[in-house]
Amino acid sequence: MVTPQVTHKFLQDAIRSLRFDGIMNICGIVFLHDLEVRSCKLREIDRKDPAKLVALYGYKNKRAEVVRPLQITKTFERETFPWGPAPSWQRIQELLKTECSTFMRTWEFNPEVESSPYQKLFKVFTRDVWLSIGSHIIDANKLPNPRSLEEAMRAWTPHAIETTLGKDQCHFLPSAHGLAGKYPKNIQSKSFVQMRHIFFPGLDVDIRTDSIWSAYTHPGAYINIYHHYLTNLEDDDIMRLTDYLDQIFSNLQCLPASKSPDTRGTKIWSTVKGKIQFVTNSSFYRIQEVGGRINDNGAPIRPQTSSRQLEERIRNVHGGSKVSKPRVRPKSFKTRNKRNPPHDKKKKGYKR
Repeated sequence: MVTPQVTHKFLQDAIRSLRFDGIMNICGIVFLHDLEVRSCKLREIDRKDPAKLVALYGYKNKRAEVVRPLQITKTFERETFPWGPAPSWQRIQELLKTECSTFMRTWEFNPEVESSPYQKLFKVFTRDVWLSIGSHIIDANKLPNPRSLEEAMRAWTPHAIETTLGKDQCHFLPSAHGLAGKYPKNIQSKSFVQMRHIFFPGLDVDIRTDSIWSAYTHPGAYINIYHHYLTNLEDDDIMRLTDYLDQIFSNLQCLPASKSPDTRGTKIWSTVKGKIQFVTNSSFYRIQEVGGRINDNGAPIRPQTSSRQLEERIRNVHGGSKVSKPRVRPKSFKTRNKRNPPHDKKKKGYKR
C-alpha cells in the first residue's frame, strides 16, 4: 500500500538488493525476515554505509530531507479508500501532514458555476487574500493572480498551495465536520460554508480600522465589492449571491486558518513552528469514517480488558462455575482489643 520514496542512488540499490518491487508486485507486502533488530543489519545490505550516505547523514548540522513514510503507490492511487475505510484520527493527521494531495479526492471544476455574474467576486477574493502574505515568505509577483474562476478555485487545492509556498512551509489541519467515528471531542470544526462568513462578513460586522481586514474595504477590494452588492441588490438577488458563494466554498479543498474580522486579535494567516496553517475540507477525505477508539480526554482507550472481565470470559468459553468466597474484612486494632460486655443473668434463656 505504501512505499519509500527513492531519492538517492544508495537507497535505490538497497531496495533492489531486497527485491522490494518484485515482492510488492506479487505479494503486496514485504517482511524483513533477516533483520537483526539489535544491530539493525540485513544480510542483503552491505554492513558498511556508502560514502554518499555518510556524507548525507554523518553530520549533525546536515539537514535531512523530509521523509514521506505514507506515500501511496500507483497501484492503489485509484482505490476509493487507499488507506482503508476507517483510519484512526492520528493517521489522518499524519496523512494530511505528508500526503495531503493524495489523501483528498482529486479536485474537479464544475463549469456550471462560471455562468453566474458574481464569479468575478471570488477571483478578486483569491487574489486579495493571497496578497496579505508577507514578502519575506514569498515575492508578491509569485502569488496567485487567477484569470478565471477555475484558476481561483484551484489555487486553494493542496497541490497548488504547496507549489506556491513550498511543501516545507505548509501545515494542513484536519477537520471533523460531518465525519462519523471516533475523534477527540474538543475538535470544533466548521464546514466551509460556515467559514465563508469569516471571509465574507456581512454589513452588520464591525471591521475595525486597525484590523488587517480593513484594507479589503477600500474601493476595488473584494469586501468593498461584496458590501456594494449587499447594499444595492434586491433580497432575491442577495439570496442568489449567498447561495453561489456557499456553493463555491463547499467545493474548496483548503482555506487559511483565519479568525473573523469582528473578533479580537484578528488575523488571516497563522503559523505553527514556522509553517502556515490551512484548514482542509473533510468532505474530500478518501475515508468512510474515523476508526479507532478515543476516550473523553482525547487519548486512545487501553485495549486490555480488566482481570475480572477476563475471568468471566474464560469461564464462559471453557466452562466452570464461579465459586463465591465470603468477603472477610480485617478488624482494626481498636476493634480487636475491645472488651465484650458481661452477660445479663436475668435475661431469659440464660443458663449457669
